[in-house]
Order: sequence, then structure tokens, then C-alpha cells
Amino acid sequence: MTIRRNILICTLCFVLCTSISAHNSMVSIGVKGGGLTYMSSATDPSSSMQLTFGGSGTLDVRYAFYGSVTDNLSIGFNVGAGIGYGAASFKGRHTDTYTNFDYLGNQMDYKAYAAFKQIEQFAKAEVSLLASFCAENVIFNIGPRLMVPFATSSSLTISDASIDAYYPKYNVHVVNEQITGKLETPYANNQSQTAIPDYSLLVAFEIGYEWYFSSQSCLGFQLFADIGVWNSPSTVTGNPSPLIGVSPIKDASSPIPSVTVGGIGPFITDCRFFDFGVRVYYAFSVGSQSSGKQHYGRDSRSHHNRYMGW
Repeated sequence: MTIRRNILICTLCFVLCTSISAHNSMVSIGVKGGGLTYMSSATDPSSSMQLTFGGSGTLDVRYAFYGSVTDNLSIGFNVGAGIGYGAASFKGRHTDTYTNFDYLGNQMDYKAYAAFKQIEQFAKAEVSLLASFCAENVIFNIGPRLMVPFATSSSLTISDASIDAYYPKYNVHVVNEQITGKLETPYANNQSQTAIPDYSLLVAFEIGYEWYFSSQSCLGFQLFADIGVWNSPSTVTGNPSPLIGVSPIKDASSPIPSVTVGGIGPFITDCRFFDFGVRVYYAFSVGSQSSGKQHYGRDSRSHHNRYMGW
């Protein structure tokens, strides 16, 4: 419903702008940067996730179309594309429970606990369609933005681990022993599978101010926030592999089981992107008003009105 509402707002702005008497087109080149996080939760009550923050930076280019409603108000839309870099992390605790059997047929009930942190680094591409409102020199934008990460690299660190093998037949626990499985910590794996979604649909909010150098160009400063409302679904099907897995003991001649570490992706759900920060840009006019009526902003330095487009 929110996405449809934003699209409707953008469409109405376009129709209104094309029907009013004066309009202007602008192109802007900007950079934005700030913090980012993935707001996520665990798929299992035995696990927990902590909110952590990373950072991002983006270079973007936009085209904006504005129409004058009154002498001090313009509305329109802007279409943008950007490319940048982001770094985020997932931090939490996870416990796996499963059952193995040794070569004598003894049942072994495993409980494998891990405290982990996975750092994600990625390039990202963005496209957006935002409704825009300009009152004097104050700008407000809102609308949908699609963010696609690529060239992702991940590194998983397990700072603490415990492997408890319980023999119900003998009522015996064997904890962190080589004969039933042990993981040395800290454990690091730089080839870990990424845990972030393939793409995220965001609602973008931007508000800022513009300073005009001339009637055709300006410098802008904005605060922004992008909030994830939907992302690509998980590709995991069936029962996921344990984060810390211990193989069955099948041979008396090789009584030491192997211990493997999987990915954290299957144990994370509702992974919504959120970033915030500042954007600085330079904008210049690429069109002219369609009639004698113009939209003006105020120039307090020279005490007369100045042509304002974006």
C-alpha cells in the first residue's frame, strides 16, 4: 500500500507540473554518505541478533522537473541513479540442536552454540523516482528507491563456541572434546556466504536547503534516510545446514569427527536495509520556463527575486 501511494503521488505531481504555466528542468550531481545497518531478527528463539552499524557512500546523478504553483511553491519529481559502496555487519548468537550416531550405534544429541559476527562489504547501485516539493529554497523529496548490492565480500568470525555431545543412554555430556567435536576460537572465514538480500526496495526521505550562485545553478545540502519496506526473499529451502556442524563418528579407526562451519544467512529473517546521512550536490538548469510566468526564490543579498528551478 505504501509503495502504491508513493507511485500515485509521483504521477499526480507529474500531471500537475505539466499543466501549470511555468516549469523548469534541472540536473544535479551529488555525493551522499552516512551510516547504514540491516535491521534483522533471528529465525529461531534460541538465537538472537544485535543491531550494528556500518557506513556507506554514493555518487548520484539526477534529473528534476519542477512546476510553479505559487510564487513561493514548486512541485515536481526527480529521477536518479547512483553507484557507491557500503559496509554492514551482523552480530548475534546461535544454537543448533541435532542428533548423530557413532559407529557403535550410540545416540549423540548435539547442542552447538556460537557467538558470531559477519562483516559484509559491497558495491551498490541505486535508482529512484521521488516526488519533490520546493518552498522558497527548502527542498523535500519522498518516494521509492531500489538498491541492489553487488561485488559482495563477507567475512565471518566466531568469537566463542561450545559443542556439547550428550549420550542419553549413559546420561553423559562431553563438551568441547576432540573425540566428539571441538571448534577452536576465534574462528575466521573470509569466504563466508553473504547474508544480505539480493535487492531492497526502500522509501526515501530527503530534506534540505539550496544556495543559488546564479539564476541557473545552485549548491544543495540535504539530510536523507532510506528505510527498507521489502527485499528479495531468502533462497534457502528445506532445513538449513547447522552453523556449526559435527559429522557422525562412523569408523573406530578415525574416531575424531570433522567440524564444519556454515553460513548465517538461513538463521536471519526480516533483513531490512536502513541508511541515513547527508547529501551535497551541485545543480544546474537544462531547460527554461514554458511561459512568461516564472517561479522565483528570494535572494536576500541583492534584495531582489532570483529564478529558482530546483
